[in-house]
Formats: sequence, structure tokens, C-alpha cells
Amino acid sequence: MKLTKMFFILGKGGVGKTTLSAAIARKYSEKSKTLAVSLDPAHNLGDVFEKKLGTKPKKIAENLYAAEINLDDAVKDYISNLQRTLKHAYRYLTVINLEKYFDVLENYPGVEESALLETMRKLIKKDEYETIIFDTPPTGLTIRILILTEMTLIWLKELINIRRKILDKRKAIEKIQGEMCVVINGEKFEIPTSEERDAVIKEMRQYEGEMQELVSKIRNKELSSFIAVLNPDQLSYLETKRIMENLKKINLELGGLIINKFEDNEISAKINKEFSNLKIYQVPRMKETRGFEALEKISGFLTDI
Repeated sequence: MKLTKMFFILGKGGVGKTTLSAAIARKYSEKSKTLAVSLDPAHNLGDVFEKKLGTKPKKIAENLYAAEINLDDAVKDYISNLQRTLKHAYRYLTVINLEKYFDVLENYPGVEESALLETMRKLIKKDEYETIIFDTPPTGLTIRILILTEMTLIWLKELINIRRKILDKRKAIEKIQGEMCVVINGEKFEIPTSEERDAVIKEMRQYEGEMQELVSKIRNKELSSFIAVLNPDQLSYLETKRIMENLKKINLELGGLIINKFEDNEISAKINKEFSNLKIYQVPRMKETRGFEALEKISGFLTDI
């Protein structure tokens, strides 16, 4: 199944991001297999759909699936997968007790961003859905996740170059001393000297390719759309300005704005004037925002999103 569209719904807490994410998902499910996934640690996507949700996507209507990512579980899965990768790449070190080193990974800076990025990457890579709507975490965390996509590519490029230098030095030593190996507890392990036989550089190259694919999808304006949700108040307005500025720093752009709980006031006029280059949707205050009937009414204000 070909992924045709991704939405990243951004905004400060309490403006209605989750409700709008659910409404957009409901709208797209009418024509494509759609997943709404909450990355926000303070989940209420299940409350909006009136369904109990978990990390595994759950079918809640025809063509409509939803999930709430548990951050603690995402971190544990990320670290577990990282451990398996390291143990595979450094097989000759598996006889040594590395668990005490792996334990510190759970507390290293950026682990939550890395875990959520991996969750996003895997969902997108699976190609199980034609449309994915990401109900994002608070703005700061979301921006750090997006920055991390670019930073990861930079790190991988440098790490691959460093690894090549290590292999070159090993090869030079091998020419003088012969085959390179290490014996641990009576077991002999070959030390690779070429890229073709080095599991470490193979892992890095594979992950580099996967991250390049993810970045290209996020940067594809036909495929990815960044939508900011705000209320007609000063705090929401200022937060939206910060979102736009932060996206520009990483060469991304807002694709539109949704003024939720719309009122015809001074702030609404300011929003419409300042963001006149964007498509702006106005959703009035609704008495009910939970359940499919309410979501269908809300989606009626998002006609061409």
C-alpha cells in the first residue's frame, strides 16, 4: 500500500490538536486507509474516538485505525533494539557483560526524542496506511524530533567516515602482522579490515539509507503537511509564530492553520492578516467534540485540507 499523505498536527497544549487530528483522520478514512496516532504523552485520542487505544494500531471504523504511543514503552523498545544491533555488530564483545553499559542508555539526553522518531519511522516505513495523522507532543519536543532527523544523517556521515579510517588503519596493520583476530575465553573472533566484511559499517549504511528515505518523505510537500492548531487568543497566536519560525530553521514550512473555537475578534483578525499566505480553516466552538458524529461535523469545516 502506497503512503500518499502525512499530517503533522502542531500546537500548544489545550488548543484542540487531538480533536482536530481525529477529525482529519475521520475525513480521510472516507477515501483511504488512515491511521491517527498520538505521540503526545498526555493522550486523549482514545477519549475523542470514544475507544480504548494502545500502542498497537486498532481498527475503530471502516478504513480508520488509531493508536496512542506509550513513551516509556517506546523508550524500552528503542533501547532493546539498539542493544540487539550493537551486540550483532560487535559479536566478539558479546562474551563480555555489556548490560551494565546498556543500562545507562535509558537516561541519556535525547532518548525520548530518539524513541519517538524511531516509532514514527517504523510506522511510515511499513506502508500499511495511505494516510497517517500524527497528533504531536508539545511544540518543543516535536521540533527536537524533527531536528533529530537531520542531525542523525550528519552524525551517521561522520561516524561512517571515522569507521572507514579505523578499517584503513586495521588493514595497514594486517599487511604487517597478518590476519587480525582476538581470542576471548578461548574463542577466536575475526577483526574485520574491509567495509565488505564489517558489520558495524553495514549497520550504519543501512540506517543512513532508512533515515534519508524518512527525511525525503518529510520534506516532500506533496506528501507531508504541517498544520498548526490555535485558539483565537494571544498565547496561541504567539506559540504559532514560534512554530513557524522553528520550522523555517530546519527548512520546513507550515501548510495551513486551523483556528479552533473560532471567534470573530481582534486576535482572529490579526491571525488572518499575519498568516494570509497560508490556508486558514475556522472551526467554531462545538458543544460536543467526542464521537464520530461530532468529528464529522468538525471535518465539515476542513473541506479541502
